[in-house]
Parts: sequence; structure tokens; C-alpha cells
Amino acid sequence: MLFADIPGLTDLKEQLIKGVKSGKIAHAQLFWGNPGTANLPMALAYATYLNCENPGENDACGQCNSCHKNAKFIHPDFQFSFPTAANDNIKGDDSKLSNNFMKYWRSFLLTDSFASAANWIDHIGTGNKQLNIAKDESKNIIRNLSLKAFEGKYKIMLIWLPEYLHPSAANALLKIIEEPSDKTVFLLVSNNREKLIGTIISRTQAVHVPNYSDDEVRDILVSTYEVAENQAKQLAHIAQGDLHKAVELIDDVSDDAQQEFEQWMRECWANDYTKLVKRSDDFHKWGKMNQQQWLVHAENILRESLVALMQSTELMRVPDEHEQFVMKFSKTLSLEKIAQMNEILNKAIYYLERNASAKMTLLNVSLQLAAILRRK
Repeated sequence: MLFADIPGLTDLKEQLIKGVKSGKIAHAQLFWGNPGTANLPMALAYATYLNCENPGENDACGQCNSCHKNAKFIHPDFQFSFPTAANDNIKGDDSKLSNNFMKYWRSFLLTDSFASAANWIDHIGTGNKQLNIAKDESKNIIRNLSLKAFEGKYKIMLIWLPEYLHPSAANALLKIIEEPSDKTVFLLVSNNREKLIGTIISRTQAVHVPNYSDDEVRDILVSTYEVAENQAKQLAHIAQGDLHKAVELIDDVSDDAQQEFEQWMRECWANDYTKLVKRSDDFHKWGKMNQQQWLVHAENILRESLVALMQSTELMRVPDEHEQFVMKFSKTLSLEKIAQMNEILNKAIYYLERNASAKMTLLNVSLQLAAILRRK
């Protein structure tokens, strides 16, 4: 990955390169940003530049032996750690070590380095198992970093989504993150900085990777993906700076999640207990990340309904074909109802993260929402 492969963010690229040229390279850096930002691509490009044999003024050369290996993510001095869970091929204790998932990881990065944890779950096929970076993995990290660089100038350890570190794993890494061996660099890449323990944050230098603006996403869709100007503008508005989401929506602006949400609300409004129970049964079979994402989508629609209720339609971020539903739905709501429904959805997401029964959680949510919707 080169800086040139990442659209925009010129100021941040210049800041990172300037630090390398001046020799001011923090031994532990936290690249943080929302899902769909360029925090992972930026960390990958930075690592490539650090070990490039002939670095240029604005980027790695892309031609040396180090750059060729980094392009395939096989450089011996560039190590990776990331959240894992058992799948059909890797089970038991083997599923706790990133090394056993490297084939998946390399193909994942080559497919889309802007992708999220949900995409990673789909890629490795873990179903509804919870992702985790286990204590066994932290031991493996310490073991790998005890060795000196094999051929590069720096030994680099990239930890993707450190918010998934088990507390025991996080605590085990504190000393080596604070006092790594000479010429060792930690790159932590987080999509949820608030979930990191304070002792990790305090030991790293923050590198904030901002969301793309709507105009930047639109321009990228037009120039890179050859999307028509009007469609690109609409997708950029929906994606809210999440480039990966915008690209995913190119072939499906309608979004199945919206259709499911509309049907769910009709069932709640009708207080159709039989259908709500069946929906809860089906929901239970989904992967955990998909369950959470669907509820987040429901929260987003409530936000759009609030905007419609306030008659600020120019601020709405839904496709044209969904706007009619949102406008009608908002007429059944009030500020108080939206606040109560949003709180219920927030709690449901919280419970699912802590392995609550998906079936019982959704059924409980459905009954509560039905009561609120039908209240005069």
C-alpha cells in the first residue's frame, strides 16, 4: 500500500512523511477514525514508507524489494495482529492466533482495506461468534517482537481493531508498547477509540484519520468507480463519510435492511405477535455483527424521522425511494417517542455485544416499540 493509493488526505500524508524524514517516529501510534475512513490504508502506507529502501519526497518508491513484499503483505518485519474467532477450518486454540488466519487476512486487505469488522467476519466465516484478541495472541506478539528486524530498518507490529483486545491481553501488552525494543514501531488501528483502555491510549501518539467529506466521497465514486454524478452525490450523502459503505451501495442503493425495517415497523404497529415471534427467530440466526448493524440502521431511520419531523428535509440522508416512507413514518412519531425508541435500540445493541439472547432481545424490543407506536 502506497500513500498514492489513498484518495485525498494530503495534509495527513505530509505530516506522516515529515515525521519520518525528521527522525521523529513515535514507537507507538494510534491511527483512529470511524469505520470506512482511511485509517488502516494510512497505517499500511506509513509502514511501507518506513521500510522503503529508496523513499521519495512524497511516497515510498514502490519498486524496491521491501515495497514489493509490503504490497503483498509478506514482509518478514511487518507483523499483523487482529481479532479472530473460530470458523470451519480453524478451531480451538488455533483460532486464538492471528498467524493462523494470515491467508484470509492478506486476501481481505487486497480486496478492500477500507472494510470493517463486519466484513472481516463475513470474510473468515465465523458466523455469530464474537471476535476477540486473546491473551494467547498477546504472548505471540511479545515473542515475535523479541527478535530483531530481519531485513528492514524497522520491526513493525500493526494491531487492527485493538478495541477487541481481551483485558488480559491488553494488560499483557502495556510494557512492550511503552518500552519496545530499538527500531520497533507499534501501529494500532482503531475504529472505536472510546472502547480502548486508557492505559493503551496514554502510551500511544494519536493520529486522527478524519471522515471524507460528502464532496470527497462523491468525487472518488465518480473518478475511481465511474458512478454517475447524481448517483454519486446521493450515495455520498447516505454514507456520511464512510467510503466503504458508499462503494457497497453502488449496486444496491435500495438496501435490504430498509425493507426489513419497514416491514418490522408495520408488524409492531399492527401488534402482530405471531409475526414478531417469527422475526425474532429469524433474527437469532443472523451473525452477531449483522444483528447489531441492523439495529444501528433502525437508529439511523429514527434520526431521519426526527429530521423530517423538524421539517429539515434538506438534512435527510436517505435514498429518494425511501424518503416517502420516512416522511409518513415521522407523522406517527413525536420527539418523546423517538427518544424512547432510540434508547431501547441502544440498550439492545449493548446487550447483544454482551452475548444476550438475540431472539429474546429482539422480541423484547419489538413489544416495547409496538407499545410506543400505538400510544396516543
